Formats: sequence, C-alpha cells, structure tokens
Amino acid sequence: MAGRSRPKREKVRFHAWMGGRVRLQGRNRRGGYHGRTGVFLMVPHRSRSNRTLPGVGVTLLLAVTLVSCGRGADTPPASAPPVTTAPAPAPDPPPAPPPRELTWSGKVDMKLWSGIRVRTYKAALKRPTPPTLAILKIPSIHLEVPVHNGTSDAVLDLAAGRIEGTALPGTPGNVGIAAHRDGYFRALKDIKEGDELVLETPVATEQYRVEWIKITVPTDVSVIGATPGPAVTLVGCYPFYHQGPAPQRFIVRAVPVTASTTTASPLTRSPSGS
Repeated sequence: MAGRSRPKREKVRFHAWMGGRVRLQGRNRRGGYHGRTGVFLMVPHRSRSNRTLPGVGVTLLLAVTLVSCGRGADTPPASAPPVTTAPAPAPDPPPAPPPRELTWSGKVDMKLWSGIRVRTYKAALKRPTPPTLAILKIPSIHLEVPVHNGTSDAVLDLAAGRIEGTALPGTPGNVGIAAHRDGYFRALKDIKEGDELVLETPVATEQYRVEWIKITVPTDVSVIGATPGPAVTLVGCYPFYHQGPAPQRFIVRAVPVTASTTTASPLTRSPSGS
C-alpha cells in the first residue's frame, strides 16, 4: 500500500557456540536478537553478504585442529621400550657329599699304659660313647685313637679330645688334640720330625707330616693358637713317666703333606725338645 513502510525482513545470522554447535538467531527491529538465552561465541560477519560462511568453517576447523594437537591425537604412539630378557639363573651347585661314618679298629695297645689309666679306660667303656670327630693315626709309633670333643675326664679316660677353642677336624685351622701321657700319648715318646700323621675326618682323609716337636710350660698357649694354614697340634703332659702333676707339656706340630715335606728326610728331635 502507498505510504506505508514495509517491515524490515528479519535477517538470519550464524553464531557459533563454544561446543561447535551452530544456532540460528533472528534480529529484531531494534538491532537485538531473540531466541533462547545462552552464551555464544560470536563469529564476525558482514550484514549484507553471505561471504562470512566460509570463515565460520575455517574457524571451526582450526579450533578442532588445535585441540587435537593438544591431545596428541595426530602424534604417533611412542615406541615401547625394548623387552630385556633376564639371564637364565645359574644352576644350583652340586650337593655336598654326606659325612662319612668314622670307624676304627678298636684295638688298644696298653703295654705302655699306667695301671690307673688302664682301670679308668675300662670303666669308661661302660658309659655312653661320645660322638667321634676324627680318628688320629701315626703309623710309625703304632698309634690309632678316636678323637672326641672336649678335654673332660669322661673324654680323656676313653680317647683323645679336641682342645676347646681350636679348629674342628675337617675344617681349616689349627686342630689341637690332647690325651693322657700315661695312656694313648705315652707312645709319643718315640715320634720323630718327618713322621706321617693321618687324620680321618667326616670330610676326607688328611695327610700330615710332623714339622717340629717342642717341650714347653703349661702356660704357653701359643702352641694351640691360630695358624696361617691347616695344622694339627698334639698336646700331652711331660715327662711321660713323671709321678704326680707333670711340670711341662710335650707338643707335636704337623702340617699338610706338600712336595717339600714329602721328599724331606725325617729329622731327629734334639734332647732339649726344641
């Protein structure tokens, strides 16, 4: 109709929401917008041209690309660390051989023994026998005697005894062995340097040679002290036929058989025993 102003057409514009959704809004006559209430990301546009639509697509594509880069979606996964194979465990060592059972002949030559020593020995045979640690043999003087642990009367009335604090037979160190001078060890009066000494242990048969013979005082405990290598030290009272408490000690030191001691000629003990 003439004279009337035609109402302005509501123009539709695109607005992009933060989450990537696109909404349509109508523009009213006062230049505002109607529709649901919300917060929107306004995309610049030109009012009289639809050339802004490609810009909206580019903006959305760029935003998606940036977010993807931040998440590392386009980054290839890191290669897994190389799997290392643990070395095969070493095989267990072979088990140790079981201890040998020690047996001895049981033959005792008491021709050199004193009367009291013979009686105490026979009485000791009626009591339980202590465990045998070793068997001492000295072929040159026809001596064979079991070795029990300790130097109590119950032990020495029956056999020889390992001196407390010295090495156990079959282990490295100085094995101290004691016996009565009027019993088993009276035979030591005829021993000489270089004589063979055998010690049967639960582990092995050990071969020794007499290295030296010494007479010392009862307070000299150095003779049964630690040694650099394996050794056997025999200790008995001295003199062998002394009546009453003996004032001295008779010491025999033996060391393992080596090339030097095997070929060496026996040495005769001096009268002083040094």
